[in-house]
Amino acid sequence: MAAGSSAGIVFRAAIYGGSGYADGNQEILAGLERHHLPLQLVPLGAQSDAAGLLPSARRRALEKLQRRRLDLGRSVLYQSMPAGDFETQLDARVRIGRTTFETDGLPPCWRERCNAMDEVWVPSTFNREMFARSGVAEARLRVMPEGLDTRRFRPGLQPLPIPCRRRFNFLSVFDWIDRKGGDVLLRAFLDAFGPDDDVALILKVHKFDEPEADLEARLLDFIEREAGVPLDHAPSVILLRGLLPAQDMPRLYASAQAFVLPSRGEGWGRPYMEAAACGLPVLATRWSGQTDFLNDGNSYLIDVEGVVPVPQDSDREIYIGHRWAEPSVEHLSQLMRHAASHPDEARARGQQARRDMVAHWDSTVLAPPWAAAFQGLL
Repeated sequence: MAAGSSAGIVFRAAIYGGSGYADGNQEILAGLERHHLPLQLVPLGAQSDAAGLLPSARRRALEKLQRRRLDLGRSVLYQSMPAGDFETQLDARVRIGRTTFETDGLPPCWRERCNAMDEVWVPSTFNREMFARSGVAEARLRVMPEGLDTRRFRPGLQPLPIPCRRRFNFLSVFDWIDRKGGDVLLRAFLDAFGPDDDVALILKVHKFDEPEADLEARLLDFIEREAGVPLDHAPSVILLRGLLPAQDMPRLYASAQAFVLPSRGEGWGRPYMEAAACGLPVLATRWSGQTDFLNDGNSYLIDVEGVVPVPQDSDREIYIGHRWAEPSVEHLSQLMRHAASHPDEARARGQQARRDMVAHWDSTVLAPPWAAAFQGLL
């Protein structure tokens, strides 16, 4: 990072590519810009919006921030990423690491890298408690939740055209990994409904470990072989792969009547928040980060059978040796049937979630405390 003469905030973070980290960082950065704080953007990973996911005006504004140069020695170095990637050798006035994790403990080296920061910002009370138990100095920890633009994520938008939708559509947005509970979701859906039910499950899958693999074939194999349901006895499952442009994501939520994700652990759970802001009833696991903004009044919380060891053959080695939640297939199946058969109640719960998102979690509500925290450090 080349040196400049002015002090400010050097914002080192994933910003492009449409990941949960990138989308959250985009919201935080936009809030700081509105408060006219001096900012230099140092993207991690992708250095530009090569996939064309962002509006052109936003892309140009980010490129301008990348060209700016601040004096790091007089500035706040803000790093938002998995803590294992924190740069601990850069000399700054104040070093902030913002990170999150999804199980009951931290990976090797995370404690040391967190304790090398002046402050560690986490999105949820779940993370603050878990990081402290794992040896991160409690005095360094600060809960700094991220918000979203509830004017962009809102009810009433034109639905995204999705062939084969039904009267009642459940939507799930996730990467195809064990932690996200896709197996729990499919088993519960297959148990709850049959081919004659006017219900569909839309799976919007961002990433799969084998990009060239036939995910649809894997899905059909799971239904028939693992779940033991003949395809002609199965309810409708619709698979959508890849990333959507930012302006199309709210329309994706508008294509469904409910959102469901039985995740085994989340540091925050941004898709839950996006769905809630769009007024969808949300079915979410009663454990981890999302319980800061989801409750029995504004969502349907899935019971857990326990907090259990991560299997030794899990597809993410970083979680092995930890514990996470095991959502109840039976309870999720009951909740899905209930939501589909009581659409007015489900709609009312989604409307309450929308009110909560606007009142407490909109970016305009959360940006002022973020700006104040940085101004205090500067």
